[in-house]
Amino acid sequence: MPDSVAKAAEQKCPMAPPTVEERIQRWSLYQPWLQQDPVPLWDEMREATPIARSEEVGGFWILTRYEDIEWAARNPEIFSSAQVAIPHRRIFPAEMIPIQLDGDEHRKWRQTLSSLFNPGVVNHFTPQIRQAAADAIERISGKGSCEFVSEFATALPAETFLINFGIGREHLQTLLDHKTWLRREGIPNAHTDEEIRKANQPLWLFFSDAIDRRREEGVEGRQDVISQMLKTTYDGRRPSQDEMVNALFVSMLASLDTTTSALSMVFEYLSDHPEVQELIVSEPGRIPDIVQELIRHEPVSSTGRLVTQDVERHGVTLRKGDRVLLSWGMSGLDPEVFENPHEVNFERESTRQLAFGVGPHRCLGMHVARRIIQIALEEWHTRLPRYRKAPGTQPIRHYSPSRGLLNLDLVFD
Repeated sequence: MPDSVAKAAEQKCPMAPPTVEERIQRWSLYQPWLQQDPVPLWDEMREATPIARSEEVGGFWILTRYEDIEWAARNPEIFSSAQVAIPHRRIFPAEMIPIQLDGDEHRKWRQTLSSLFNPGVVNHFTPQIRQAAADAIERISGKGSCEFVSEFATALPAETFLINFGIGREHLQTLLDHKTWLRREGIPNAHTDEEIRKANQPLWLFFSDAIDRRREEGVEGRQDVISQMLKTTYDGRRPSQDEMVNALFVSMLASLDTTTSALSMVFEYLSDHPEVQELIVSEPGRIPDIVQELIRHEPVSSTGRLVTQDVERHGVTLRKGDRVLLSWGMSGLDPEVFENPHEVNFERESTRQLAFGVGPHRCLGMHVARRIIQIALEEWHTRLPRYRKAPGTQPIRHYSPSRGLLNLDLVFD
């Protein structure tokens, strides 16, 4: 068990405040009493009000329903992405590309970067991603058991990042260690922004060196992201070195965090439902539908927005400068949109989920993420068709901007 997991296991989960009103007022992605399972408390908040108000970390609004989250996402001129986290931390020398940009600047960067992550690129690297999954499972399968999060859910997205970006596997642990520190310690433990930027500097230089090496080696005939970035243009010019490093760093954080969280949540559900394991083995053609439904059912991502002008919704006035929490994953549990939302139904007619966002800021890496999860289910169930949670073990969950598991101990039948 990793040290961070062991430390978390020693901490008794604190009790939530006694009333709905107090729970809403003290809502935060890092609140200790929300880490194990925020879903029931989110349901009660949604039932209480469409727009809630938390007084944590300086105060912010919470849009609790699908229609309001979608409305905010489709109106970026009102809901700016300049502050995508609550609390906001300035961990880069400049705004993070493209997620903290708005308007024409964001649109032009999306045009620049979209070709680097489109389905064609994903298809090109799929055989290598599949081999990485097979290799990871091969290392696991002979042992009879595994700790799924560290041995697979973390490893496969990280390997995929290296494959897509053309970076050697020898750098894997360095990237993982820094990502883990940043997400689990640097941001939530109130290090200053300057301290975080200083800690990021070695990795900033690492990506800069990787760009320089690729430039020297030549990019002709190469499909990896760094090579494509060296050939692309932004607003009629070549991106600067710092702009390219910025975009690469942001892509790393997304690749090594949200997909790991989604894999951990999906496989925890599967470990408790042998009938779905059997369905995957007997009808592998249904895996895309299974992935889609489990991504909806196991909410992961939440981000923030900054209000740029006064606006009224449901009788509540959001003022310029206010912050707003958008929980993309929780929107998939809204009963106004999904019938019996807490039931898993692989034949749902409605697939209008917002797990990857919607509007101009929809996740650039969604094609890669879906492909990773689909390949994981295919390759895992080909080699390990029967598995369950290890007796006497209990996963430790975290809420945070990417909800997931710190550990998942599995045994193979």
